[in-house]
Amino acid sequence: MLHRFVACVLACPLLAGCGGKTPGGSKPELVFGQTGLGPGDFSYPRAIAIAPDGCVFVIDKTARVQRFDPQGRYEHGWRMPEWEAGKPTGITVDRQGRLLIADTHYHRVMIYDREGTLLGRFGERGSGPGQFEFPTAVAADGDGFLYVSEYGGNDRISKFTPDCRFVMSFGGPDAGEASLLRPESLDFDAEQTLWVADACHHRLCRFSREGKLLSTVGREGSGAGQLRYPYGVRVCRDGNLLVTEFGNNRVQMLTPQGRSLRTWGTAGREPGQLAYPWAAAEGPDGRVYVVDSGNNRIQVFKL
Repeated sequence: MLHRFVACVLACPLLAGCGGKTPGGSKPELVFGQTGLGPGDFSYPRAIAIAPDGCVFVIDKTARVQRFDPQGRYEHGWRMPEWEAGKPTGITVDRQGRLLIADTHYHRVMIYDREGTLLGRFGERGSGPGQFEFPTAVAADGDGFLYVSEYGGNDRISKFTPDCRFVMSFGGPDAGEASLLRPESLDFDAEQTLWVADACHHRLCRFSREGKLLSTVGREGSGAGQLRYPYGVRVCRDGNLLVTEFGNNRVQMLTPQGRSLRTWGTAGREPGQLAYPWAAAEGPDGRVYVVDSGNNRIQVFKL
């Protein structure tokens, strides 16, 4: 499976473009970050979350969590306690202002405050109830229940109470049409249904909070409404979906029914171009922050 995945990604070379088209005037309003290990620098950033006050949290492949103001000015940072086995791929900010981090290669979820104080953790490696195999993302519903996605064999989503007790799992290998293959990102809409970036099935899935598959959006391709390795999904304030396509080097906005509204990015190194983006998020001012992973920067676009 890994060899097939790598081959598919490499078949879409960076300079080929992969079909993503940037509409006129979609140059970034702001770009911040550069290659490096200092404050404000990045080494392959892979996850982003934006707090209600506009503060931006970014995790890169050195297991650093960095906090920026809405204009990209560095404010604070810390490193995860362990990182030799691998680095986190998912972060979200819940309604309490806590940072929920999928500590992927340590098979657990870490909970921090915005200053980097560790508030709690849960999970261990395994396939049983409450265990994880490479967790990728965390989301919280309106009642504070937590949902954690995994890949690497479990390929499922597990639900936990607000105090981190296991409730149920869904979307695993035996779930039929609802089966997931590397669910990489999670977010809730206003109706409290859960959107999942089902990366290696090249689609988005919408589930009820009880784990029932309600609908799917997308199929593999580079055209409008098509997806290739969607690594990120975020629900915008207007209900539309912001989808980050690792395999197409673009970000696409879709309606919940799957109609493409616009795209950002073509493959490349210039401002407005992207290299293997992992995630995007909408700020409280409506701007879109894109994790331009291969270019070690964040690009900010007007919505």
